[in-house]
Amino acid sequence: MPHPQTPATARPVLDSPGSAVALVTTVPVDGPGRPRAVAEAVARLGADPAAWPEGLTSFTVYVDDTGATVLTYTQWTSEEALAGARKGTGGTWPAGLGAVPGAGAPAAAPFRHYRAVLGSVPSDPAVLPESFPVAFFDTEDEAAARKWLDGLLASEESTEGADRAYPGAVAAHLHISLDGTRVLSFSEWLSEEQAVAHIEAVWAPVLARFGGTGSLYRHVGTYLRP
Repeated sequence: MPHPQTPATARPVLDSPGSAVALVTTVPVDGPGRPRAVAEAVARLGADPAAWPEGLTSFTVYVDDTGATVLTYTQWTSEEALAGARKGTGGTWPAGLGAVPGAGAPAAAPFRHYRAVLGSVPSDPAVLPESFPVAFFDTEDEAAARKWLDGLLASEESTEGADRAYPGAVAAHLHISLDGTRVLSFSEWLSEEQAVAHIEAVWAPVLARFGGTGSLYRHVGTYLRP
C-alpha cells in the first residue's frame, strides 16, 4: 500500500495538543551535492507508518539551504513512548540515520512545545509554509529558558507590535528541551525570500547577541499516522 506521504498538501501541526514531545534530530551531510539524496534516504527510513512505534504521530524531513544538514522533526504522544522508541537506536529515530550514505553522525534532542506566535498569514489549510528558519540556543535550565523566551517575545512585541505583521510569516514555534538546556525556535514562512528578510532584520542580531546557531530549511516530506 502507498504510504501517506503528502509533501504538497501537509505539514506537521507543531502545536498540536496531541503531541506531548518532539524529537528533533540533525544529520550532517558529508560531501557537496548530496543533501537532497541524503534527505530522501532519511525519509525512506521512516516512510511507512504501519511500522512506526506506538505513540509516533508525525515524521517530517527538512534539508537546510546550504546542503550541510538534514533535520527530522517527529511528534510523540508521550515521553514514555519516545523513550521506548529510542532504545537500541543510539537515541535517534528512525534507526539507521547514521548509516545513510553521505550522512554523518546524527544528534538528537527531545523538546516540549512551549509557545506559538502566529504571523500575519491568515490561518488557511490551503496556505502551506515553504521555508523554515530554525535556531538553537543554550540555556542553564528550564526556568532560565522560560524567562529568556518570555523576555525575548515581550521585547519583540514592544518594538514590532502585538500583531507582528511580518510579510509571509505563518508562525513561530518556541520549544524547550526536556532537560532545560536548549531552546529551539522553529518558524514557518510562505517563501524563502520573506524568511531571509526576517532573518536579516530580526534573527541575525539575536543569534549574534546570544550565541545561537541557525539554519534555513526546506521541506522534503511529511508522513502522518492515519
